[in-house]
Amino acid sequence: MKATEVMTPDVITVRTDTPVNEIARLLTQHRINAVPVVDDEFHVIGLVSEEELFLKEKGVPFSMVKAPALFRQWADPTRLEQMYAEAAHHTAADVMNRHVVVVNATEEIGQAATLMLKHKLTSLPVVRDGILEGIVSRADILRLLAKAG
Repeated sequence: MKATEVMTPDVITVRTDTPVNEIARLLTQHRINAVPVVDDEFHVIGLVSEEELFLKEKGVPFSMVKAPALFRQWADPTRLEQMYAEAAHHTAADVMNRHVVVVNATEEIGQAATLMLKHKLTSLPVVRDGILEGIVSRADILRLLAKAG
């Protein structure tokens, strides 16, 4: 089965200038875990997932210590609400993952699942000739199991 047979074709996308609060609204409103960042020709140039909008650990230079970070900056988790309120000036370009793993539309769905496993991804853009055609998520792949039998 090809990736195009399993993917969600109607992808919610954002541009580099989309504010992070709008991205958060899209993720929560549509109950999705990531949005591709596209250019005018719908080439995937980035991906913003819940991970980019949530606290993560960032290594302290020249140390084994890791500390909380948000939007690529050190963060105090006790000030999370205030930090989100101050984040209005951040855009997709500021937070997106620029090293996007994609799967070609003609690849088997097993290849998509393998890429997701290898790179610890929950969503994977599906492209044809570099142009976004859809997105495949873990939930899309699990639907195959639900249909089995």
